[in-house]
Amino acid sequence: MLRNIIRFKGFRKVINGGFSKPSLSSVKLTRRYNYNNGPSYRRFDNGDYSQKSSFKNFLLDKSSRKYLAILFGGCSLFYFTHLDRAPVSDRSRFIWVSRPLELTIGNYTYKATWRQTQQAILPSHHPLSIKIENIFMKIVEAAYKDPSVDNSLLDGIKWEIHVVNDPTASPNAFVLPGGKVFVFSSILPICANDDGIATVLAHEFAHQLARHTAENLSKAPIYSLLGLVLYTVTGANVINNLLLDGFLRMPASRQMETEADYIGLMIMSRACFQPRESIKVWERMANFEKQLNGGEVVNMEFLSTHPASTRRIENMAKWLPQASEIYEQSDCGSMGNYYKSFFSI
Repeated sequence: MLRNIIRFKGFRKVINGGFSKPSLSSVKLTRRYNYNNGPSYRRFDNGDYSQKSSFKNFLLDKSSRKYLAILFGGCSLFYFTHLDRAPVSDRSRFIWVSRPLELTIGNYTYKATWRQTQQAILPSHHPLSIKIENIFMKIVEAAYKDPSVDNSLLDGIKWEIHVVNDPTASPNAFVLPGGKVFVFSSILPICANDDGIATVLAHEFAHQLARHTAENLSKAPIYSLLGLVLYTVTGANVINNLLLDGFLRMPASRQMETEADYIGLMIMSRACFQPRESIKVWERMANFEKQLNGGEVVNMEFLSTHPASTRRIENMAKWLPQASEIYEQSDCGSMGNYYKSFFSI
């Protein structure tokens, strides 16, 4: 809430008004009258002006630079020694969060999601649950066959498929660390067929195969440190969040979504699902988004954590030759070539 405090000799008047917003810090303006030197003004931001000033002085102090250099060198060494390669895409990424911690967070998220959706979850013997489980397990088996995949990330995981039968929910599906899979029935019309379901499941599976959860957790302290440095320059948390979201968080999220699209497409092709269907899935998703926006195409990708559906269609078309080659070289492709050669005799 914006608050002006005007102090006069012997009394104080408080004026409340303006607006309140959860993400904005309260601002206090204090006006003091000095009858000898005239009026003087001081501005207090968040009540910690001295702390901000002292931290800024620390950054600029010459005697502190050697400590900052040591800190920077240590952080750089830690960063480069914790770079890892993502499977299939071979992208270099920074991960320091341990696998047990990642699984613990996944388990916590699973319990919270289960409590919210348990009333609408179909039983495991339901035909739809069995169908989706069969498609998903083919994708897992195909991941084992990929030479770039570390199979230790898949060993010992008990995969559990949960189909949430709630047509009113937003179309969604996700795979949590630890093997818990949630598929909302509202996304099935967009999938349309088994190849479409495989497109969505392979994408969500790719997030966990590439350890995107651990990557996000690993970057969180870096974002916090950068936010602190920016605060010494701007003094405004709102501007800091806009800068971090616009230039770091959201681009990184879109990069991981694009990587999951790529990895998922290659794995579903290896699992004998038609890669061309992936383009049709995102075309149907684009039409759904258009209907949701009253028939208008809204492309605000730079403000989103996900790439626009039109861009995903372009990417799928670009990757399709490689995916088709994998499809032809997979077991199903070999079987097809066998029958072709048999009837050509």
